Amino acid sequence: MAETIFCYCCRLKHPKDQMRLYPTKRGPRWRCLRSIEGASRSIAERDAFGHQQTVINSEQARLHAQYSLRLRHGDAAR
Repeated sequence: MAETIFCYCCRLKHPKDQMRLYPTKRGPRWRCLRSIEGASRSIAERDAFGHQQTVINSEQARLHAQYSLRLRHGDAAR
């Protein structure tokens, strides 16, 4: 199985070959090629990419919260 690394931008794990160290104010962080390419487009395309990523992140957070709630109530098997 390929090694995966967490992308600080899209908050997912990707195969290492799809990741690059990206300079930030707090030092270099791992970022996926998809997010790097999305940020290097025109302003309108970049804004659309950012909105799309926000929707994805919000849905992941909602699903995680839902799963956590099930775990707390002892019905994670459903």
